[in-house]
Amino acid sequence: MSLKNGPLRVSDVVSLVLNPSLLTGIFFCFLATKVEPLGIQQPAMGLLAFVFATLVPVGILFALKSRGTLSDVEMSIRTERERVFGLCAAGYAVGAALLYLAGATWQMWGLLAFHVPNTILLAWMNRTLKVSIHTMVLSYLWMAAMYLLGSATAPLGLLVPVAGWARWDAGNHSVPELLVGAWIGITLAPLEIAALRMFLGS
Repeated sequence: MSLKNGPLRVSDVVSLVLNPSLLTGIFFCFLATKVEPLGIQQPAMGLLAFVFATLVPVGILFALKSRGTLSDVEMSIRTERERVFGLCAAGYAVGAALLYLAGATWQMWGLLAFHVPNTILLAWMNRTLKVSIHTMVLSYLWMAAMYLLGSATAPLGLLVPVAGWARWDAGNHSVPELLVGAWIGITLAPLEIAALRMFLGS
């Protein structure tokens, strides 16, 4: 079985393992250990970010699928994506606000807050091109990890072409859609981190 009711392929498994929402939540958990004070603050902020970066978006996908307003959780049909983007953007906004109010560091609430305009950008681009969320998010996380967690995370960049191959092999995206996604992620991450540092004086 697979998410599309066909035979489960290697590319399907890779796509599931490299799920953008899952990896984003994991990233925030690691980030919390780096930027949050020792003690209960680290797991608390990491868990809160994980809820809104991973559990809420995944929950939205399955809720819409169960209601019949989404054909599959892969969001294969481009015209069905806008509702998902809108609900996810709202969830990210709530999560970022809660992190801010809970006293999380700027890296935590700031990066989650930037998920809102990034998601809106995806929704706008989706009207003409079904940009790959996998390559966009993974390339974004890769750049953010190098900037905030150190150069030791550089090998994580290998996940981007792996995810790209999986999405292409599964027939979910064309090569241009994959490349545009990667380009957006690589471009946005350093710009947004620089903006946060400049405006917050960090």
